[in-house]
This record gives sequence, C-alpha cells and structure tokens, in this order.
Amino acid sequence: MKIEANVWQKVPGTNFIEIFPIIAKPSIVSSNCYILAAPEAILIIDPGASPEQTKHISETVSAALVESHRPVLVFLTHCHQDHSQEAGRFELPAGTEIKRFAHEAGAEALERGDRKLTVAYLYPWLPEVCRAPFDCRLFVSTQEESKVVAFDLTQGRRIELHSEPILVPSGAVLKRQWLPLGAGERLEIYHTPGHSPCSISLRVGSLLVLGDLPFAANPGLCGLDGWNHADLLQTLRKVDWLLEKLGITVCCPGHGYCVSAESMREKLRLMEEETRNLTDIQLMNAERIGALKSYVDELLEETAALFTILSGRLYTVSYYLSLLEENIAANRVLATLDIDQIDSILSEFRRFVEAFNASAVPELSVVLKGVQVARLLQQLLSEERVKQIFDLSLVGRAQRRLADFLGTVRGLQFLNAETPGAVNELIAQILVRVRSAHVRESTDLMEAVEDEQSFLDALTRRLAARSLLSNIEFEFVPAAEQTDANVGVERLDDILTSLIEGMAGIGVEHIRITTELLPGQVMIRLSSRQPITPAAIGHRRLDLYNRTLGWLGGNLECNQHDASAEFIIKLPRL
Repeated sequence: MKIEANVWQKVPGTNFIEIFPIIAKPSIVSSNCYILAAPEAILIIDPGASPEQTKHISETVSAALVESHRPVLVFLTHCHQDHSQEAGRFELPAGTEIKRFAHEAGAEALERGDRKLTVAYLYPWLPEVCRAPFDCRLFVSTQEESKVVAFDLTQGRRIELHSEPILVPSGAVLKRQWLPLGAGERLEIYHTPGHSPCSISLRVGSLLVLGDLPFAANPGLCGLDGWNHADLLQTLRKVDWLLEKLGITVCCPGHGYCVSAESMREKLRLMEEETRNLTDIQLMNAERIGALKSYVDELLEETAALFTILSGRLYTVSYYLSLLEENIAANRVLATLDIDQIDSILSEFRRFVEAFNASAVPELSVVLKGVQVARLLQQLLSEERVKQIFDLSLVGRAQRRLADFLGTVRGLQFLNAETPGAVNELIAQILVRVRSAHVRESTDLMEAVEDEQSFLDALTRRLAARSLLSNIEFEFVPAAEQTDANVGVERLDDILTSLIEGMAGIGVEHIRITTELLPGQVMIRLSSRQPITPAAIGHRRLDLYNRTLGWLGGNLECNQHDASAEFIIKLPRL
C-alpha cells in the first residue's frame, strides 16, 4: 500500500485509524510529521522544527477535533532538534488536552536543555531547545517490566501504558510498551536505540514509524552525540525480526517517503553490514563538522578535476573514432560515462555550497550533501564499461578519493592500516606509467586484428589511455640511500600523480623530481624550469593534498621563488 502525503487515508491493518503524513523536504532542519486519528485520541508523531509545518499540523488536527473532540498525544521518535523543536507550539482549539510522550532519556535531555543530545549545537541560528513538559515518559528505568502506568486525563479518563517485552529468537529482549486507542486498536512502542539512546519506533496496525533509524549508519550522522555502535547493531537485528514476523507492510521514516517493509528490510540489512565496520569512530562534534565542511569544498574541486580528465579522454577517443568513420563506436564511448549527469551533479553541489555560504544553513547539511554527491559519483565509476575503457589507475584514484571522504566523514581511521613503501621505487613506477600512458600490452591491437569488434575495443582502450603527461619531460634525481617512508603508497601515488597533472595543466613542460633524506623524514621536491603558479592549480586542491598527507604523517609545502614555485612533500621515515 502506498502512503500519500497531505491526505487522510486508512492505516493498513486497522479498521478505525487514519493517517495524515506531512513529508518535509529531506534535510536536517526539520523532520516528517505523522498525524493519526484514532477513536479515542489524535496522535502527532515528530512535530519537526518548522513553524510553517507546525501551522499545517495545527490546522489539520484542529479540523479533526471538530469532527470528534479527543485528547492529543504527541510522541517523539527521539529528542533531536529537527524532530522535537515545535512540540510545544501547536495552536489548537481551547480546551484541547495535550499529553507529550518521549523516552525517559529524551524527556530528561529536553528538560535540562541539553544542546548536545538534542544536537541543537549543529544549527548556527542557536535555536531554543523545546521546554514543553513531557510528563509521560516511556521505558522508565526504575519501572517494573510488567507494570501498567496510568496517565490521568480530564473528566475522569486516563491512558494506560502497558509494558510487554518481546523475546526475539536470538535471545535478546525487545522492550515494548503499548496503549489502547479505542475500538480494539492500539499503539505499540519499541525501544530502538543506536541513532540516539532515546530512539523509539511506533507501530499502528501494519504500519511502523522508524524515526531516523534508517539513516543511523550514514556518514555524517553516525558519531553524533548519543550514537552507539553496539545498540545500533542490536536494534537493526530486532527491527528486521519485527518486519519479518509481525505483519508490517509499510515503514515511515523520519525523512523521505514511506516505503514497503520489504524495501526497508533490504536497506536495514545493508546498514547492518556497514555498521559492523563502524567501531571506534570519532565523535561528530562542532569542530569536526567545521573541518569536514572544508574537506567538502576541497573534495569538490579535486573531484571536478578528475572528472574533467575522464571526460576529456572520452571526447578525445570519440573524436578519433569519428575520424575513422566508426560513428557507432564513437557514440558508444560517449555513453560510457554520463558526462551531462556528472556536470549536473557537480553544478547542483556548487549551487548548494553557494547557497550555504549566503545563508545560515547548518554546516552538517553541506557535509551530508557532499556524502550524497560522493555516493552518486561512486556509483557512476563502478559501471563495468568504465573499468573496461579507462586507465584503471585513474579510475582507482577517483574511487579512493571518494571512499576516503566517506570514510573520514564516518570517522574511520583507515589510512593508518595501509602498507608503507619505498618512495624512490614509487616515483619510478609513476614515471613509467605516465611516460607509456598505456594500460594494455602493446600486442592488444595485433591480437584483435582478426575481429572487428575486438579491434575497436582495443583501439578504444588505447586511445583512452593517452595522456598529456606523455609529452612532459621528466627529470628524476633520487636519493642514493633507501627512501622507505611510513605512508600508504596508494595515497602517496594519488597525490604525486595529481600534483604532476596539475603542473601539466598549467602549461609546465618540464618537471624535476628529487628525493632527499632528512632526520626522520623523506623529502620529495617537485620543480620546473617553467614558472609555476600554485593558485592556478587551486588552493583547495593543494589543501586537500596537505590534509591527506597530514593523515599519513607528512605535509605539503609550497615554496615561492620570485615568479615561480616548488612543491615539497615531507614524509615520516620508516
């Protein structure tokens, strides 16, 4: 069953309950809100943080109360600012009784104005934490599991909250509470921590509201205050069991559209695989988010440069195939990588960053947008045809750059595990690669000459491998002694190749590379007979190389000499 936005519709698996979803534009500023009309109460799940959305909620609930006056029960799936801010700001008919429910940890965080657990610190406009009373607390730590807790209403009525934990097959306990909604209907509440200690999921009929659980392993969100690796793994397994065994058909997330339980199960299984590797991640605090925002800016510039090289090679191959009147092959080559889509992705990202710079949008929004862009580009690069045509070292460099970004946003310390190597040998290998500018054996064309399609494929690969670097005059002066450095050779290869390409891109035709040994360090110096203007390569790209070298234990310096400059890389000696 499809759940549509902004319209009342029957909740699947119930006889008397309707739902009115308000689907917000996906962002970290405000969440979706789900309004449910039951015989004995109206439920508001996650009011969000938008005054405009609050007005919409107030109007929708007020109209429902005209039809039948009932108490309004407000539930938070967790206490984060984008879900909770507006929980005390409804404008409802006089005499409307409101009861607010939240997990005990979330209610306490709101009560003390905790800007960390509510992540209110993410927002540059310094919003007030919701201070409306949440006297209906869920999963109270001192409460007996089997005890029924009653919350008094006016006119002698009351709400009874029942506790009935579920023992799942793994032997773990899923904490569950429920309350009646009238006419045999009920709301079930499950404690599903991981994204936050106060996270809950709510089930009505065969519909499950999950809050931000589907995003809890996303780069940029894991590591926020209250995120817990062990809890998240347990929760993912428990919710998978719920979706399999309890007849749930529709899942409603805190951001984005509702999806089938089958689709959500698949997403949560992939999340579980990702989550297993998310041990010992760094806390996503304000300082780190600011640094990641700078990293996003640098990544955009470097990624644009890499894809410019890729698209340039595609157009070159297509041009020469057209000269050979192989128009079908030429068009097929252009279809290998959707250049228009890449331009659109990067242009949209630039516009987003420009809009951010002109507004008070949270820095984490830019980081999360960078994550989205990186994943889209990763997907494009993973196509089999791309791997068949392009220089694998170039594709690998682009993939590593994107993977580094996603890993760093997650707080993974993966670079330290890479294999160190000898700098002289690495530079020699780079020079062999850029001089030959071929990724296939020279016999490719001759071996394929008997078959027209194989010949075209081999020719295409040969043309795609051509590089402007093959015209550069290189001079390599290695240190006489061993130059083993305690760095990951793949990333060092990426940085050196990118610097060389950057120098070639600004018109340098001669590049001199020397290595020297310093106390505890290996130094690499790149210079040229022609003038070098670092600004032409791009300060953000150079900052990115320096940032990555910093992770490897080194640094990048740019020494200016009159009208020219040289680049110096210093690495820790093994």
